[in-house]
Amino acid sequence: MATLTAPTRSSGRRNGQLPLLGVALPGRRTYRVWQRHRDVFFQLWRAELVPPLVEPIVMFLALGLGLGTYVELTGDVDYIQFLAPGVLVIFPMFAAVFESLWGAYFRLDRQGTYAAILATPARPEEIVAGDILWAASRMLLNSVLILIVMAVLTGPWDLISSPLVIFTLPVNLLAGILFASLGLSYTSRAQSISQLTYFFSLFIMPMFWFSGAFFPLDDLPRWAEVLAWLTPIFHTVELDRALINGNVAWSDLLHLAVIVVLILPAFWFALWSMRRRLVQ
Repeated sequence: MATLTAPTRSSGRRNGQLPLLGVALPGRRTYRVWQRHRDVFFQLWRAELVPPLVEPIVMFLALGLGLGTYVELTGDVDYIQFLAPGVLVIFPMFAAVFESLWGAYFRLDRQGTYAAILATPARPEEIVAGDILWAASRMLLNSVLILIVMAVLTGPWDLISSPLVIFTLPVNLLAGILFASLGLSYTSRAQSISQLTYFFSLFIMPMFWFSGAFFPLDDLPRWAEVLAWLTPIFHTVELDRALINGNVAWSDLLHLAVIVVLILPAFWFALWSMRRRLVQ
């Protein structure tokens, strides 16, 4: 595997590095890294926008209307209405995770993108922060596309019940920063592209099933409820569900607090671990 080497003292790469944190604070060049990824996306936007539009439609039709005919929920809630907040979180999360795993790994090891950026005045931390913000932007973009699909389907199936649904976008953006930070932290340790599947299979997929996106968690064993509560995706789904339905309570602030609190160490660790990978 290729090792990227960046000058440290002569170019001032370590300037601004905080001793207690072991990293420098990302600066204004973070936007330039994000802008580079945006420009590449615009060149491929036709292929990139098809899955976020098709996948939720298939999910609503196959699960919401197909499986939903066999599912009875307590209260006056159809299964497709229960499913909608989960779809709004799950598929955008996949976009953020794929970008921070396979996208970042190819930029790191196969395409030489990180090596090229390191030859500029950009710091390693700005490369990582730009990648995280771009992955979060992908989650935000996919959330917008799914909300459009939900708005179209609201007429016959009443998927959106409150104008508060607009606040699912900043919630998903925060969640995207968290998922991207976790993904990049793992990518910084991966020694081969095949190792990326471990993160997806052992971390993402369990969260996928225990997120409360596809079935209520109330009737599960106590240990399963505790496990779900410890996952960031559960809190994102619960927040989005409250905003979509308009049933926002003070307890939902706890879900938001969990996401924000988890972002801080995850973002720092992504900066620290990827910096160690980039700077030798």
